[in-house]
Amino acid sequence: MPTFQLIITRDVTESTVIEVDADTREQAEEAAFEKLLASDDTEWRLDDGSWNNGDAHVTAIDPITE
Repeated sequence: MPTFQLIITRDVTESTVIEVDADTREQAEEAAFEKLLASDDTEWRLDDGSWNNGDAHVTAIDPITE
């Protein structure tokens, strides 16, 4: 009987908080993404309830043995 390895994925969301000084909302968004991309130590946190809201689905299936 063949053996298979599967990757099963759940979609979750994570968030981080970034503070910037800006004159407009658009400038704040641009500055926040610039700050995010320049950061090496951004801390992401799983959003409340995110871990169990989505259905799991197979994203890869590969035979290990025939």
